[in-house]
Amino acid sequence: MFDYKKFENDLVAAMEDILKNWAKTYPDLYILSLDCARDMTSVGIMANTQQHLNEECDADDEAYWYYKYCEDEWELFEAGGLMKEISIYMNQFAEENDTRFTDPETFEFTEAFEEHCDQMIDACEQAVQRLRQTIDPDFPKLLLAFNIREYLDAEARAAFFAAVNSKEASEEYAAHIEDFN
Repeated sequence: MFDYKKFENDLVAAMEDILKNWAKTYPDLYILSLDCARDMTSVGIMANTQQHLNEECDADDEAYWYYKYCEDEWELFEAGGLMKEISIYMNQFAEENDTRFTDPETFEFTEAFEEHCDQMIDACEQAVQRLRQTIDPDFPKLLLAFNIREYLDAEARAAFFAAVNSKEASEEYAAHIEDFN
């Protein structure tokens, strides 16, 4: 049985630690995202700085929103330390449940996997929401996001973004999501 609460707690601890370390080196961090693999075998943290965004394009450039919000274009990525430990136990659980999670004939995910996936997503979202609560005094303007590449649609991403960020930032994100999703 996967311990979803432990997973959530470990994510919060890892994100807090990574953010504190990055903030020392990169005082212009403006966004941080929890990135989870679709097969639920690994997790990492991505972030971007205003300096890196400015180096990629100007605010009036048509690709600005892509560089601002697309995790693939950001400067910072961390999958080591506690994130690596989390990924190890995520992967181990997936391997132990391979025959339960993947149909051997079609190689598609099963209903059991989709239930596990839903619980993992819930735990990830709870972890990011808890991070928002703990960092607000020190990083009130830091934007937070959650992504599973090629899985979460624009509506789901925008809804979650709105749950953890200001109304103004959420409106901007939603208005430009087609530019980077």
